[in-house]
Formats: sequence, C-alpha cells, structure tokens
Amino acid sequence: MGILKFKILRRLMIVPYTRYFTNSITKVNLFLNLIYLFKIDIVQNMRLNKLSYEVYTAIKNYQLISSHDALIVGVSGGPDSVALLSILHALNGTKKLPMRLYVAHLNHKLRGQAAEEDALFVRNLAKDLSLPFVQKEVDIQKIAEQTKCSIEETARLERYRFFEEVAQTYHATSVAVAHNADDHAETILHRIIRGTGIIGLKGIPVKRPLTPKSSVQLIRPLLFTWRKDIMEYLEKERFCYRTDATNYEPLYLRNRIRLELIPLLENQYNPNIKNTLVRLCQILDTNNEYLTREAEKILKASTKEYAEDFYAVHTYALSKQPGVLQSLVIREIFKRLSIPLGGITYEHYTKICNELTRPGKGRHFQLPGNLYLWHEHGMLYFKKGEPYQLSPPRVSETLIQIPGVTSIPHAGQLIAEIMDVCDVSLDVFRKNKTRNEEIFDLESITMPVAVRGRKDGDIISPLGISGHKKLKALFIDKKIPLMDRDAIPIVVMKNQPIWVIGICIDNKVKVNPGTKKILKLTFQKNHG
Repeated sequence: MGILKFKILRRLMIVPYTRYFTNSITKVNLFLNLIYLFKIDIVQNMRLNKLSYEVYTAIKNYQLISSHDALIVGVSGGPDSVALLSILHALNGTKKLPMRLYVAHLNHKLRGQAAEEDALFVRNLAKDLSLPFVQKEVDIQKIAEQTKCSIEETARLERYRFFEEVAQTYHATSVAVAHNADDHAETILHRIIRGTGIIGLKGIPVKRPLTPKSSVQLIRPLLFTWRKDIMEYLEKERFCYRTDATNYEPLYLRNRIRLELIPLLENQYNPNIKNTLVRLCQILDTNNEYLTREAEKILKASTKEYAEDFYAVHTYALSKQPGVLQSLVIREIFKRLSIPLGGITYEHYTKICNELTRPGKGRHFQLPGNLYLWHEHGMLYFKKGEPYQLSPPRVSETLIQIPGVTSIPHAGQLIAEIMDVCDVSLDVFRKNKTRNEEIFDLESITMPVAVRGRKDGDIISPLGISGHKKLKALFIDKKIPLMDRDAIPIVVMKNQPIWVIGICIDNKVKVNPGTKKILKLTFQKNHG
C-alpha cells in the first residue's frame, strides 16, 4: 500500500468516520490496524526485503550509522561481506539512510591465484554498484615471520591498519565489517577453549573504536543476523560471491569449531547452542559494564602518576578490592599502555595480584609486550620498554663552577650565585622556594664542590634532625623508587653529601644567624 493510499485511508476512516465508533475498543483496534499497515508501507516504500529491514533496525537501535556518513565497507568477496555491501547499498538507495560508501579490499597474498581472483571479483562488484573501490596488497606470510605472530593475528592487524588508512583518506567516520551471529557464537567457544576470563566472554562488540586510540568506529551491522539467513538472502536475490576453500579445511582451531564442534553440540547436546552462547554474552555484557566502570574508578583513585609508557599505583587500596576488580584494574592499565592482551595469561594476572600483598621491596619481573613491573614501598610500577630503559643514567661526577652555570650530563644544569645575606629575605625565600633550589652559608663551604650520583655508604645530617642518616634509608623513608635513585643529583663537599637535590641539605652548611655570604644553588632539570 503506497503512502498516497494510506493518506487517503487515514482521511476517510479516521477523520470523518471515527465519530460513528462509540465503542472505544473498536477505535483502538482500528488505530492498531492502521499502524500495522503503516509499518508494512514503510518497508514497501523503502523497497527493502525482510533481512535488509532487520539490518536497518539494528543500525538505528545501536546508532551505527548516521545520515550522510562516509562509510568504508570491508569486502573480502565472501558471502557475508557481499551481503553486507548489497544491504548497505540498498539502504543508501532508499534515501532513508543516505551514505557515502567506499569498498575496501585487502589482498593477503596467501592463496595465490585465488586471492587475485577475489580482488578482481570485489573490484567488479564495486563497479557494478557504482561505488569507489580501494585495494591494497600485503604479504601477510612475510610479516608474520618477521613479527613472530600467527597468520590469523597478523592478517587481522594488517586489515585494521589498512582500514584506518582508507578511513583517514576519505574522512570516514566508520568501517563496516561482516561478522554475523554465527561468528559471535564461534568466537565465544574459541575463547572458552583457549582460556578466558569474564571480560573475554563478552564476545564481539557491535561497535568499538577501530584501534584503541582511533576516532574511527568499527561497526558490525550483521552481528545479529544468522548465516543461514544471509545465505537465503543471497540465493533469493541471486547475488554471486567467492568461496574461500580454506574455510572448509580443519587446519585452524576456529575452522574446527565451526565445522566439527558446533554441529556436534547441536546434534547431541543442544540444538539451540548458538543462541544459548550469544544470550550468555548478552547477560555477561551487562555485568561487565558495571565491573569495568568500578575498575576505572578504583584505578583513578589509586593512581600516583602515569605517562604514555609508565604507570604507578598504590598497592594498599588496590589490595583491599575483590580479586575480580584487581584483575580488571590491571587489565585497564595494560590497555592504557597499549599492551596486547592476547599475550597476558591468567597466571600473569594471578602473579601481579599476589604481589599486591607481599612484603618486601625491589622485586621486579617481565611480562609480554616489553612490559616490566616492580613492587616497592607500597607502589606497583608498570614500565613499557626495554630493560635498559627502566632506570635513567647515573649522574656522573662534575665540578660545580661557583659562581656560574654547570652542565650536568643527562640531568640538567646547576646555577650557582653568591650574594650578601642582607640582600636576601630569608622568610620570603623559604616561603617561595622550590624543591630544586637551596641556600647555604658560604663560609661553611669548602671548595671545590661537585655534583654526582649516590654512592654506597653515603650519609647526611638532614636539616632539623640530629645525627646522621644513610642516603639509602633516606630514599626509603621518602619512598623514592629504586629505579629513580641513581638519577638524583647530589651536591658533595670533600666527597660528602651536603645537598640531596629535591630532598634535604646537611645541617653543617645551613644558613645561621652569623651568616654573611650566601651561596644559592638552583637545579634546572632536563625535559624530554
């Protein structure tokens, strides 16, 4: 029924005649019938078949695509991606969801001539639909050997890298791929078999960032569509597609799950096993959303400092949380440091969580992804990088030019000034001084004075405290991480510390009532 007919029916039935229907139930039934007819009319007006309308509904419900978006469609040539492209093209043609579509195909060069034929097929398909076509060839086998990653993981990473490039080129907001409901169920089983936690059981998200730091969204409009419905759609609409013979070879675990395990479970245990698995994910998704939010709050509260390749968290507050939240906090740190989660095992999480409550100091160990951890004085440190990057270079010994400017290799520079005590307001100085500047009684200073890193046996008499203290104990009291101690410059006189920069000076060089001349030292740290 066309829109015009509906408008005529509405005027005939609702406006002039509803006054004859005194029974309110009759009026409600009439209204519901008209709504039903209107829904049918929308589908007919859009010229969409049942499957296309279901995909359109999923797109709207999950806000996957907005009108006039630029959208990259990843098309391999297989049935799922062909169906996705044809449905999106049909939606675009109805003017209900206008888009700018771009067809993207990555040739993995894994299947010889068949791969070349796949690329040609997708190119011709894009041409038939009058859509722009973008193609790239990547030697996945070679890259996998160089990076020591599996073929599957390498192909996935290169595919997303390609999609990111194309999206940036065409200013696209999203990339659409053709994962379906069967893929969802297979992924859950795959993760259970390989080993996963509750977060891993969330399955495939319908929408997420293409990469952790990307502004481009990866969307899956077919995620709620079963493979059998896709095949029926292609057959009814007479769409051709390519068949990858390797999908039917039980060489990979994923293939064996699809070809052997799921049919076995359906035939002998539960005919609706795929629905059951997907429903399990939907339940866990709700739980995981709550737990993830709580973990993010805990991480924020327990973080001392962080950078692109570094994280430091207080262990006490974290150790009081339930084990599941401890693991999720650690997982969130891994994500923020861009550590591949695939290489992190249950044993790694257990080892880190156990470390939270262990007494002692200075323990460190390595995790996959060039990640180094150490536990010291109630702090857990995460550092991404090579082992030699863990500690800054030790400060080498350098004589201080007084007065003048002294460059300290790898650390910064030290500015020395001599001034009369009457020219300095001690109260103002003490109120406004930073950790990296200090004043001394010049007459108490014996030249020459040098700056160096710490040495075993170094002691100091901290200002305001009677007696001496080893620098090692001082660093422990101040909770200075072991990795940072060699980088702290120490001003020495007769090879004895008189100023641990940023921490304290020695009593014997302090400004006193008899001071006439002042030595002021200011340390300027290197940046970058």
